[in-house]
Amino acid sequence: MIEFAESTKQAAQVLSGVIRDTPLTPALELGQEVGARVFMKQENLQLTNCCKARSAYFMLSQLTPEQRRHVVTVSTGNNGISMSWAMHELGIPGTVFLPSSVRPHKVEIIRQHPIEVIFSGDDIVEAEVAARAFAAEHNVSFRSPYNERDAMIAQATIVREVLQQLDAIGERLDAILVPVGGGGLIGGIACYLRLVEPHCQVIGVQPEHSAIMALSVRAGEILQIPSLPTLSDATAGGVEQGAITFPFCRDAVDDYILVSEAEIAHAMLLLDEQYGIVVEGSGALALAALRQCPDRFKGRTVALLLCGANLDRTLLSRLRAG
Repeated sequence: MIEFAESTKQAAQVLSGVIRDTPLTPALELGQEVGARVFMKQENLQLTNCCKARSAYFMLSQLTPEQRRHVVTVSTGNNGISMSWAMHELGIPGTVFLPSSVRPHKVEIIRQHPIEVIFSGDDIVEAEVAARAFAAEHNVSFRSPYNERDAMIAQATIVREVLQQLDAIGERLDAILVPVGGGGLIGGIACYLRLVEPHCQVIGVQPEHSAIMALSVRAGEILQIPSLPTLSDATAGGVEQGAITFPFCRDAVDDYILVSEAEIAHAMLLLDEQYGIVVEGSGALALAALRQCPDRFKGRTVALLLCGANLDRTLLSRLRAG
């Protein structure tokens, strides 16, 4: 565990000059509303418009020449967008497996780079089974969007930046709210904070319609249960049995908050109308959770991770129309 902090520092060095140090934006009105000092970590402004740019580039940068011959991955959208960009940057050919539920606008963005796209199954777990089988059959490298140590290390660079940005203004982080899918993002963040700021609370947020990690943590084992459609498509889907992220999500994350589709929609609209920040559903999870449980963060310094902004721009209009 101790070497995780040093690995995160090394990852930050690899990513320096490649990805953006995203802004930590004060949310003054929201802070007044909930009685806390609230900051928004805007990974929605990251290259590829999501935090996956960090994990995609770092994972691929660590591959051996033989592994770089061809890379296979799987995605609900944002990992595919980020991996196709990183493959292009590093000159690595690859294949992205997608479940049929991926939103069309994300498929279009993935295809902006010359990469093979294969649809398989209705869920990320089904697509991953097919992707792993394809990689084994062709004797090429498979990289998971979350179930990789390098992915967790790269995502931990986000909170490393947050701590540096708060330190520069004399603040200390008390809690961070993080969207959760397969657990690579929050697993890396929680592991890093347990080492360098153990007092800081790490709160995972999932949509009620797809809360498999949170429910699995509560059950003490990875559950195989279906997901319902959700505005937070980037976090939707199951968790692979034996995922390395599960112990971190179980042991290093303090709590989970589940939010409704109405709460996600309201948070998306609030960010757009009050701050001019456009995010996809997953990018609004942290704000939705804060507004659901304001009392537990009162008087504290809180960071909200806005993880992505790859959305169909007509969606906000449809949400406004009800």
